[in-house]
Amino acid sequence: MATKDVSDKQVVEAFAEYARAQRWPYDILQERTGQCFKVCWRAMERANRRGLVECGVSLRTGWLTAAGTALLEEA
Repeated sequence: MATKDVSDKQVVEAFAEYARAQRWPYDILQERTGQCFKVCWRAMERANRRGLVECGVSLRTGWLTAAGTALLEEA
């Protein structure tokens, strides 16, 4: 189990689904990747540091930035 096993693309997909389905992004990541909560949370923090996700009060209620949206649309 390592953060490198969760890609930035998977993280932005989880945040996009959170916006539609109101399920926490880390729950979505855990389900899709099979990684534990801590690994998924660290991947979310990494995406935040890279400017793909912004947040107000908590990272779990974050949203995609323009860069995150662009990454999502690449596929």
